[in-house]
Amino acid sequence: MALVFMDCLESFISKMDFVSRNNFNSFKLHSLFSIKGVRREWDLLRASFNFWDPEDHVFRFHLDEICPTIEEFSAILDIDQHLPFAVPVLKRSYHETLCEVLGLPLPIVMKMLESRGLNLRLLLEEAQTKVPNSVLESHKKLSALAMAFIGEFLLSSPHSEFADVRISTLIPQLLQGKSIVPIILAETLNGLDAVVRGETSILLGSPLVLQLWLMDRLALVNPPTVAIYKPKHYRTRSLTRPDLQSEKDFLVDLCRRTGKHIRWSCPWWQCGLPILRSPGRDHVSVFGLRSNSFYRGDRVFRQFGLRQHIPAEGVPHAQKDLTPQLITKIERNLTHPTKADSMSSRTKSFLMSDSYKTWITEKVWIREAKRTDERKKYLKSLRKESKKKRKREQDS
Repeated sequence: MALVFMDCLESFISKMDFVSRNNFNSFKLHSLFSIKGVRREWDLLRASFNFWDPEDHVFRFHLDEICPTIEEFSAILDIDQHLPFAVPVLKRSYHETLCEVLGLPLPIVMKMLESRGLNLRLLLEEAQTKVPNSVLESHKKLSALAMAFIGEFLLSSPHSEFADVRISTLIPQLLQGKSIVPIILAETLNGLDAVVRGETSILLGSPLVLQLWLMDRLALVNPPTVAIYKPKHYRTRSLTRPDLQSEKDFLVDLCRRTGKHIRWSCPWWQCGLPILRSPGRDHVSVFGLRSNSFYRGDRVFRQFGLRQHIPAEGVPHAQKDLTPQLITKIERNLTHPTKADSMSSRTKSFLMSDSYKTWITEKVWIREAKRTDERKKYLKSLRKESKKKRKREQDS
């Protein structure tokens, strides 16, 4: 995270009065005022990559699987999971959209756009100095802040301080009361796939929200002590394992984990009925900014206090670039998904049925054995590097 951009962002925020902060709530991004300062645990994230299965879209610890869902990401960001969803908008050019959203002339907008994307630092600087301070134009400045928040913390690009210009099409939809959580989730899941497959070393999407999700699911932070939990309370929670200080430490810890080390219940998130799958599919389809993604809601029943049974069969996921037709189809499926029947069926035992244990063992044991060997080799390389580092420090 570039310090120059963060200084610019903090300066922008410091000039906001109470009315502006209150008006910013319309974007449903108010949680970022609190969680943007959370320290990034990159060692945890890098260690977790070794447990991500890009084929099934789950983190797997032996036979126990977890995966972030729309309901959970919504809870972490304090966004109502029942809101209609924003959709990616495909255009040949996004210049006019930026001009309209920011209320700035084309020459100024063009200065913000580079080959790496939308320059977020210039975006904030130009919005601060060029957008009028009138009440009628105040939402233009807030739109600039919303884009900076989204580009830096929720839909990150490969280049620090830059964002995909497509995020400009999401701003009007946020003001209409829509949620961008499915897009954040899709970009993060696809980002995990890209890292695990060796296509990049940079996790795209939202490393911040994924980290907050992992910290809770892996019980690396203590449960909150307040009755009504909000994102602003996260930074008051103490760590359960402050001794984990490196990627090697986290990897050793995660290799030892099974289902009993997973925090299946996070009642402070107050998640409602989970989406299990899209109609006729064996997964939940979600759209990112450029392509689609998925997760299997009925593979992670236990995250919602339900006994894990063999999931339903259906059409498998197919990775595709977005088209207007595909966007419409996914939007329709998200509007009318298959959900869990009733919250009353929650067992809070977080167990797998015997039939599911047999099913999952037959399905993944060969793949999991291979991944276990890969983790052992990677851990061995981390230990060697750690010894070399200590030796260099002693010699100096």
